[in-house]
Amino acid sequence: MVSISIENFLTNFLRTYPMPFSAKELLAMLCGLGHKITINELREFLDNDIRVFALQKNMYITRAGAFTNQLFSFVPTQREVEQKVFIPGDRCMPFVDLDILSFSLSFEYMGKKLPNKLFSTDCNTARDLFCLYGDEFSAQYISSDPACKDLHIAENSFELPFKLNLTGISMEPIFEQVDFKYGDRILCRVYDWDKGIIELIPLLTHKLNPFQISSEDMERQKWNETLENALLESFDSMGPCSSIEEQLANVFYENKNQLCVPDCGSIHEFLDYSKKVALELFGVETRLWFKGQDVPAVGKWNEGMYVGDDRAIPYFMLPDFVIDCYIKDQMYEKRNNLQEIIDKIIPKELPLSKEEKKMLALQIEQRNAILREKYNWFADFANGSLRHRALKLFGEVGSLVYELDCDNKELDMLPQQELVTLSQLYTHVSRILEILSEDSDCEEEETCAMELSLEGMEMNFEDIKPLLISALDKVKKNRFNVI
Repeated sequence: MVSISIENFLTNFLRTYPMPFSAKELLAMLCGLGHKITINELREFLDNDIRVFALQKNMYITRAGAFTNQLFSFVPTQREVEQKVFIPGDRCMPFVDLDILSFSLSFEYMGKKLPNKLFSTDCNTARDLFCLYGDEFSAQYISSDPACKDLHIAENSFELPFKLNLTGISMEPIFEQVDFKYGDRILCRVYDWDKGIIELIPLLTHKLNPFQISSEDMERQKWNETLENALLESFDSMGPCSSIEEQLANVFYENKNQLCVPDCGSIHEFLDYSKKVALELFGVETRLWFKGQDVPAVGKWNEGMYVGDDRAIPYFMLPDFVIDCYIKDQMYEKRNNLQEIIDKIIPKELPLSKEEKKMLALQIEQRNAILREKYNWFADFANGSLRHRALKLFGEVGSLVYELDCDNKELDMLPQQELVTLSQLYTHVSRILEILSEDSDCEEEETCAMELSLEGMEMNFEDIKPLLISALDKVKKNRFNVI
């Protein structure tokens, strides 16, 4: 019998298992294959994996189980109908695997896969088709399309050209079978979540009299109201979530009996309809939120937490890749002073015990010995200066995070968008360090993209730092009462 690694088993399980399950049931499967893992380790893994929904009574269900056979729909634009093609874009969100880029999804009509076809469009239309990824990421998703391989947007400050092509799905087989026109709808059913296969059913809903209200119109009106109420409730209970996709995934799963129905509308149509929900800025990102309101950093959904999720992790428990970057930075600068690394890692605002400092020093010493054996200065030359800049920003952001040592009531007094941006900068610069910690060389375009991203983050940090410091000073003054 061929041994299956625990990683491969869990990946296959989370991508295909269709039924609700408990951590104990999954543990029994793993033990049956000879794998050793504790129930607490497994629960922690499941609670932090985005491919899993936590249910009541310590049960779970995979995204595959949650969305397989579920229905959603969209209405092709007039230009798409004219060219007999549609762009998947963000229209399948949140029903498909987010790691499968939309141009790689497979669409079937009457049992046959629809072929790809180029779609000629302008940059504004393209961005609209990818708007649920957020304006900050839409250009990157668009440029990942094979039809855009020659754009090199990282070299052009992530600006799209006015005219471009996208890889679309041909609707010609549908046009050959039915009289499909602008205003008609495509109903979709998730056939295979793991492989990204979706079945299509054309719904001919166009009307000679556009002012005539049909029973389907009434049902979609109810659908819009249901989605609006569900999103408003989720804002109060879950906050802005980590992404638009996560917000939608939770809402659609919890309300699938009312939302995943044959007379369903689409999220794009809903955003045009709703007067209470819209795409709003969240620091340097975008979220679904109460229309016309800033998305706050602090709410009842994260009471008791710090400035960001990372704030709850002590600095001396930083991931190995961050410590590796500090060590490689010293080697790049041809120095070897472990105490300097410790001083950079631990903010002045964070007092550590002797045992904690000893543990950190030992960890750095061990990693230093391992990395110095195989370090090649010439091979590291391309990434060295970029990593040094990223570490500088990481240290400055981390120090400010720890300086903002406030409880929730005091955090409410700080500028919320700047607070959100600070948390996002911490996450984004950490991701750059994770990439740079790997031994493999980055491609020129990827390096250019990271340089541009880092430059933008440095500017953002310089913008928000004085505002946060000024607000923090006021908070500290309010802590003292004159007697």
